[in-house]
Amino acid sequence: MVQRYAVNPGIGIVCRDREVRLWLEQWLASTRLVPPVPLTVAVDVAATLQAEERDPRQPFCQPMLEIRSGPPQGDVRIRWLAAPARAVIAAGGRTAEVHLTPEALADRDRVARSFVPTVLIFLLRRAGWHHVHAATARDPAGRGWLFAGDSQSGKSTTAALLASRGWAVGTDDVAFLVHNGGSVEVVAQRATIALRPEGFALLGLAGGTPVRGGQKTAFFPEELGGTWAERVAPQILVLPRVGNGDATRTEPLRPREALAELVRWSGWVLLEPALAQEHLDLLNALARQVRSYRLTLGPDLFTQPDLFAELIP
Repeated sequence: MVQRYAVNPGIGIVCRDREVRLWLEQWLASTRLVPPVPLTVAVDVAATLQAEERDPRQPFCQPMLEIRSGPPQGDVRIRWLAAPARAVIAAGGRTAEVHLTPEALADRDRVARSFVPTVLIFLLRRAGWHHVHAATARDPAGRGWLFAGDSQSGKSTTAALLASRGWAVGTDDVAFLVHNGGSVEVVAQRATIALRPEGFALLGLAGGTPVRGGQKTAFFPEELGGTWAERVAPQILVLPRVGNGDATRTEPLRPREALAELVRWSGWVLLEPALAQEHLDLLNALARQVRSYRLTLGPDLFTQPDLFAELIP
């Protein structure tokens, strides 16, 4: 069933192409990300992209993406490498100027998974929301959890497992750190939990929605028996990694070690000097707010429902 959402009240879309505007409005509304200040995405659709002046700044590279930011221009320039598409956000600006070609729009699924979220990450920084590559959850006792790591660390499988145990899960990938009084909260982008075949098999699941050419299977937390958590106030930070078949185990980390890992999984903190300190301050406050653990995931985690509570009481 296709889900319909109202227009996002915090992020406006300006685009002469009505079909593209409606598609982007629908996608933005589905994320449930509503920043505290108004932001704008201004989209131009043209057959080709105009030539740009050479940008001598060293690019920050991500899969299918090339990002340049910082001095001397102070702006952010994002180029999608899969097809002609780019975006520019001026220094201090709250508008992203996005240029799309029909070639890029022919693959809207990848545009919505790669290019547009990256534009959104930089735009939301202007609202004081700073990205961290993490999954978020809240356990039945009400404690907030943050699972930070790369795409191979087991975040999605862990998030799906917790949802199947009745936990509230926010995201398995894209999260934003925000100030809430004297503490740090994490806002989740509403999206499905995407599982690789091995994670799907470990959880013994059925159903789901094929994504990424059938390479993954996706579920909303509610489809797994959990609920969705829009915001989480983290009390426990977990840095997961997939083990070699041994028993699941944990190792406590000191705040300084936790901060180093958080910076590692928040690559955007290295960019835009004018906003980097605010991002770093949030990471530092978070590292002091939580109890932190390195978690090695073993197969026993999938046969012992209460193992998380035993390892991290």
